[in-house]
Amino acid sequence: MTRPILSRVALYAFIGFSLLFSDPAYSEEVLRRSNFEIEVGAKTWISQGRTKWSHNAGDPLLGNPTSELNYKDVWSNVAEIDGKVTLRNGWFFRGQFGYGAINSGTLVDDDYVSAAGAAFFGTTVSGAHRFSRTESDIDGSHLWYLNADFGLRLLEFSGGRGSLKGFVTYQHWEEKYVAKGIKQLECTALTPSPIQCAPPGTVGFVGQKVITNEVAWDSIRLGLEGEYRITRRFSFDGSVAFIPYTSLNNRDIHHVRNDLRQDPSFSMSGTGIGANFELNASYMIVKQLFFDLGYRYWWLRVTDGDWKAYPVGGPTVSANLNEFQTIRQGVTLGLRYQF
Repeated sequence: MTRPILSRVALYAFIGFSLLFSDPAYSEEVLRRSNFEIEVGAKTWISQGRTKWSHNAGDPLLGNPTSELNYKDVWSNVAEIDGKVTLRNGWFFRGQFGYGAINSGTLVDDDYVSAAGAAFFGTTVSGAHRFSRTESDIDGSHLWYLNADFGLRLLEFSGGRGSLKGFVTYQHWEEKYVAKGIKQLECTALTPSPIQCAPPGTVGFVGQKVITNEVAWDSIRLGLEGEYRITRRFSFDGSVAFIPYTSLNNRDIHHVRNDLRQDPSFSMSGTGIGANFELNASYMIVKQLFFDLGYRYWWLRVTDGDWKAYPVGGPTVSANLNEFQTIRQGVTLGLRYQF
């Protein structure tokens, strides 16, 4: 008894959706009468990113910062889909999802000693300084993000040329990097010691994973967005958002460090602030179909954080996280359809 009923419901639903989306005029009329508008889009973000962090171990022989890692020039072509529902009373809901492979990048790893440490370890340079710098190629992995917006139209411009809206967003953003190989660029600690490094120019672990880093941010955005139509076909829109709260969770695995655990080797956590900015130019190709070209900038930074190391066979070591920030920016282009 249940199966025939479900079959008929499925059949009626299929016929209804077929009629709705096979006839644009009928679809538009149905949506108009239902007191809401729907917008869907697909976009690519040709982006460059960077994640940088440093910590202070609090050891009198080591510098402040003690270590600094900079994942720079991290390129990714992100594929993005989004959807938006706007009610006739001005409230709107929007979802956005993006995913991209990491194409290339460079990891620069710096280590520092204090003046006392330079004398104690017998470095070739005296005083507080950077005693080691290495470079690795970033060869994988990926990033993804999810935005969920809830907002309201605050005002409309005269002549129906546009509007200004406010919104609040939950954002989840993750990036994972895999660094391979190590090239020693600088070293002043050449004599045997706990901080000894290889002579400059030394290349090792070619093609081998040396570090995997996974960073995840959970944020709340408060923002404004506006649209202004220059002509019937051409318009500008943009948004700016302040992030009063973001939470960081970072996991770092040093694959060639036998003295550290591998699940992870280091972790970082904290809270902070950030900002997002976006500007687009839109052109209506045909009725209800738009081409968008724009620029987007995202930035998040920890203002209060902790760093932890996990030695093999020893207790967890904690220290102050001096800095942790992630930036991603670049050109966007895509298509958008309004029902």
